[in-house]
Amino acid sequence: MSDTYSRTNRAAGDQARADPGGAPGPGGRPRRRHRGRRIAIVSVASVLVLLCAVALAGYLVINHLASSVHRIPVAFPRLAAAGAPAAGTAPAMTVLITGQEYPGQPDGSGMIMLMHINAGDNAGGVVSIPPGTVVDVPGHGRAALSAALADGGPSLLVRTVEQATGVQLQHYARIDFAQIPPVVDAVGGVDVVLPEQTTSFGHTFTAGTNHLTGTTALYYARQPSLSEEGRVLRQQTLVRAILDKIANDNLLTSPVTAYRVVSALSAALTVDSNFTNTGLESLANQLRRLGSGAGTFVTVPTHVSGSGQVVVDQAQSAPLWSAIRQDALAAYAARYPAAVTPVAPR
Repeated sequence: MSDTYSRTNRAAGDQARADPGGAPGPGGRPRRRHRGRRIAIVSVASVLVLLCAVALAGYLVINHLASSVHRIPVAFPRLAAAGAPAAGTAPAMTVLITGQEYPGQPDGSGMIMLMHINAGDNAGGVVSIPPGTVVDVPGHGRAALSAALADGGPSLLVRTVEQATGVQLQHYARIDFAQIPPVVDAVGGVDVVLPEQTTSFGHTFTAGTNHLTGTTALYYARQPSLSEEGRVLRQQTLVRAILDKIANDNLLTSPVTAYRVVSALSAALTVDSNFTNTGLESLANQLRRLGSGAGTFVTVPTHVSGSGQVVVDQAQSAPLWSAIRQDALAAYAARYPAAVTPVAPR
């Protein structure tokens, strides 16, 4: 009996050593394996809860910033959808963008652009329209495009652009250049290229690459000696440089830098009241592709008519409007290289 008892104890000991978390030992001690599993499950659940809380907090912060963007009523007479997009594919979108150089300026800074996002969020481009281009303004006859904004605000400008181009616009946005310095500082400054040395407000810009801070960005965009066309090109180049910096440095992937950049952008933007928070967040993601080299930047071809007016070159602009509707701006730029917006304006 003694030998039997000893053999039984040795067998139990061997089993306990081979399977420490297995059957309970003498005295009904709990299985350590099951306890370890419970600890692991609780740990994983805690991590998941923490991740969800962080994601929710991030969403609430971004949603709050999007809600802080100033909104104004804008009429879009042709906004009726031309057709449902393919299942699972984001529809194309064209946003009319203007600039405001000084607060309360009724006719804007002169900057007028069409930012087009291809269907499926596959990049797109920016089409600049010279503000002095004479077109038919509904209810006002022939006038410079900038006059439509001064006489009837964004709604009249939308009607005028849609009538002149045949391109349906989905949204409107205005950039307040007085609020651009915080944006430039938030992205860590931007680089621009100048063909020759120049001075603005006492600051000297050298020929070649210049690194702009928030303050010098305003000097760059507002140089008094520039023509209206020159200032508009500077403003467009500055916007492009900001997009490039956001994309190339992946500034929207870090929660800290994303908050800083989006917060500054929110203060500089005014959009139409139909622009939802979700729409703005989606646009921010799409802008990263425009600035990463996948975007195409062109300027509407114009010429001076016999009466001395700047008018659209119909032979080259008709394919441009078609290219926007067909998500083919890159192909248009390749066919008409002279229309590509210069990256180093004077």
